[in-house]
Amino acid sequence: MKSKRFSFKWIWLLWLAAIPLFVWSLKTTPLKEIYRLLGNLHLAQILVLAGVNLLILLVISFRWQIILHAMGEKIPLNRVLSYRLTSFGVSYFTPGPQFGGEPAQVALLTRNHAVQTVSAVSSVYLDKLLELLVNLLVIVGGMFFALSTDFGHAVLNRNDWIPVLGLGLIPAAHLVALRTKHYPLQWLAEKSGSLQSMRTWIRKLGNLAAEAEYQIAALLERNPKSLLLAILVSFLSWAGMIFEYFIAVRFLGMQISDAQIIFAFVLSRLAFLAPMPGGLGVLEASQVFAMQAMGLPAASGLALSLWMRARDVLIGLAGLGLGGWTLARPLGSLQKEV
Repeated sequence: MKSKRFSFKWIWLLWLAAIPLFVWSLKTTPLKEIYRLLGNLHLAQILVLAGVNLLILLVISFRWQIILHAMGEKIPLNRVLSYRLTSFGVSYFTPGPQFGGEPAQVALLTRNHAVQTVSAVSSVYLDKLLELLVNLLVIVGGMFFALSTDFGHAVLNRNDWIPVLGLGLIPAAHLVALRTKHYPLQWLAEKSGSLQSMRTWIRKLGNLAAEAEYQIAALLERNPKSLLLAILVSFLSWAGMIFEYFIAVRFLGMQISDAQIIFAFVLSRLAFLAPMPGGLGVLEASQVFAMQAMGLPAASGLALSLWMRARDVLIGLAGLGLGGWTLARPLGSLQKEV
């Protein structure tokens, strides 16, 4: 059964809800310090960092396009990238960890293309499921690596990786359940009475979740190669993020070993799991803590976190700008372009 397309009014509600948090996020972001830091970097270095981040964004968008293609939806990569950037902008300026922009992806996909809501939800949910799974597994691997070093062992508890791995097992368990034709979300909807709710929106939401699970399960059975390719692309995007962190450290003139860079990188990714917009405050604290643990001044950690803050704020603003531009376009105009 095909679902109706995502209602256009919800796109505007998402933007209106994000405005107060967006303003607060910018107010708490050290923009003057970021500007001063960028002024110390050479233009060539900034261009290299920007180029690497663009490649990372393309790879991440390509994963979603793989999933959409496996579902029979032919969406150009430039559009997928645009919607992913918009999602990042919404997620970055709203409480985390790294969630919030997914409804915007669904809304933009169904508004601008002939994609049914259930297909859009299924693609976004599976994309996020794979992203979360690979992210947490890589963080656990990085924590094990850090624990094998003297400075990492002195800072991290040997059991700190357990809760992170526990979170990673949740998306893995859901994928296994769907592959074996078990439907956890449908079960929850049935047990909670959502499917028989007197409230129409609750009933529709429960049915949508159940339909999305059926569609994902069908994809996993019909096209497992696409799932494996999407997972491989996820690891490739992580390789790009680690590389970007390495060259940022070098461009900022920090003399630390490769193992120490991995340690600081893992702490930065853990900071983004905090329930704060863009990990505000937590990211800076993690990098200052990491550098001091390695015998470097706190200023080194602050400089590194300022670069990451500058990068993410610029990407987030670009995403919100693209989203606003898309909303200003007449309904269906993008379909004609593609």
